Parts: sequence; C-alpha cells; structure tokens
Amino acid sequence: MENDIKHKLGRNIKIERIRKDLTQEEFAENIDMSLSHISKIEQGITSPTAIALFKMAKTLDIPMEKFFEGIE
Repeated sequence: MENDIKHKLGRNIKIERIRKDLTQEEFAENIDMSLSHISKIEQGITSPTAIALFKMAKTLDIPMEKFFEGIE
C-alpha cells in the first residue's frame, strides 16, 4: 500500500511538472532539491517531505491537494 501511494504521488508530481513545461532539472533548481532526488520521487522510490511538497505546489502554482488526486 505504501509503495502504491508513493508511485501515485510521484506520477502526479511528474504530470503537474510536465504540464508546467518544466524539466526535472529546472524543477529541482526551483525548489532547491537535487535532480536525482526529484527523479526518485517521480519514480515512487522515495516520498517528498511536507516542506518539499509545499515548495513544489508553490512552484507549479497549484494546491498541494492536487498531488493526492486518485490516491485513496
């Protein structure tokens, strides 16, 4: 279950990043995170912290809840 959540969360983050036409590198730079960490989050290997999620939402100009769509 936890892995499923991580995968869906990572997928949703990736979808929103692409929707804003940002590369992983640009996104990582905007939120002060390493490119490899962004990659691991988007692959569902690791989970972002609450602060990282906040920065991501702010950078993408979306509410944080958007990242959790489709996750039950």
